[in-house]
Amino acid sequence: MKIIIPVLSLETGGGARFLYQLANALADRGHSVEIVIPQGAVIAWPLRVKVRRVAELTAPFIPSGDFILPNFYPTVMPAWEAKKGRVVRLSLVYEPLILKDVAEISRSTYLIDAPILTISEWQRQIVLHEIGRDSTVIHGGADSSVFHPYAKQSRQSGRKAIFYILRGSLYTWKGNEDFFQAIERLKPRFSDFDVTVVAPEGLAPTDPVFHLVKQAQTDEHMARLYGKADLFVYTSYYEAFGLPPLEAMACGTAVVTTDCGGTRDYTRSGENCRVVPPSDIGLLTDAIFELLTDDAQREHLALNGYLQAQTRTWQRTAAEVERFLRSL
Repeated sequence: MKIIIPVLSLETGGGARFLYQLANALADRGHSVEIVIPQGAVIAWPLRVKVRRVAELTAPFIPSGDFILPNFYPTVMPAWEAKKGRVVRLSLVYEPLILKDVAEISRSTYLIDAPILTISEWQRQIVLHEIGRDSTVIHGGADSSVFHPYAKQSRQSGRKAIFYILRGSLYTWKGNEDFFQAIERLKPRFSDFDVTVVAPEGLAPTDPVFHLVKQAQTDEHMARLYGKADLFVYTSYYEAFGLPPLEAMACGTAVVTTDCGGTRDYTRSGENCRVVPPSDIGLLTDAIFELLTDDAQREHLALNGYLQAQTRTWQRTAAEVERFLRSL
């Protein structure tokens, strides 16, 4: 099959990561995949598929294919109006929930007569509730050739290591302040820890307990940060899927995550991670404290998380997409 994927950019972030991994995995299954992207737009990921740079992402510049998979809402109408292939609306996030200023415009992109792919059962239920249309669920994955266990740095330093991804002020749903408050509450109870923070937008925590990494330059760098930590903490209020906890699991690291929706497809609190309610700083602090101080429990969750991650591959994602497209 020839599959066209129009994108605005492929910068850092979960949505871009999902698209590049899906594109590569579909190509690995023998499909002709083409990314269509505006001139000058950033591509931060190692694509192994054809890339077509266009003057603008409008209908005349969309090439022909068997299927066109628009994803973020501005890519949908150009794909639909081009009439150059069967359009399947790939929803990486239900935009009206997080982009209030364009809620109606983005909502309208779900109402065209095109089938919808969502990336978690939770997101499927949101779309069904909000617009009355059902969708087919595909799942994200973790590349086990990159995201795999590393020796924990605490074995040499004697200090437990926490890893956190700090997003900028535009990402209001990521729960950064909740994490900072939990760390402040943790210090009087347990102080023998350090925090490594990746901050793609360059935010710089001033507390000396934080070690700042402005940006992980490659997946391999990110995997080392996950893998060398004893604990990965995720504080989002809303995620359509949520790749970071799964990637941390693949790296053999225990996870504390909020119940942010899409992660429910692979998280089981007390079995392969600890799940706490969003914005509950008390329970978040308690969970971090317990896993830093209880080695047996932390290692148990890390092992089960690792085993769960082995079943969630991008090859599986591509197979799910392929099966759905063939059914059309």
